[in-house]
Amino acid sequence: MPGFTCCVPGCYNNSHRDKALHFYTFPKDAELRRLWLKNVSRAGVSGCFSTFQPTTGHRVCSEHFPGGRKSYLVRVPTIFPLRGVNERK
Repeated sequence: MPGFTCCVPGCYNNSHRDKALHFYTFPKDAELRRLWLKNVSRAGVSGCFSTFQPTTGHRVCSEHFPGGRKSYLVRVPTIFPLRGVNERK
């Protein structure tokens, strides 16, 4: 049975090992999806992911949401501890 791995750069959480976490698909709502893509920021040093378009298999784990879970009030991931580590200055 396949599991999910978080698609946030530097996050290696997966649904088999980290059973307490939740994994969320990218929203279909255009504005929310744009915010998620902006925050997840998969463009790295090489910029090879600058045109990243998530599929139904791409997930973001609950560690990136304030309070540890997506909710009606918390709809956009904002916690990215490794942000800027590999980005160009």
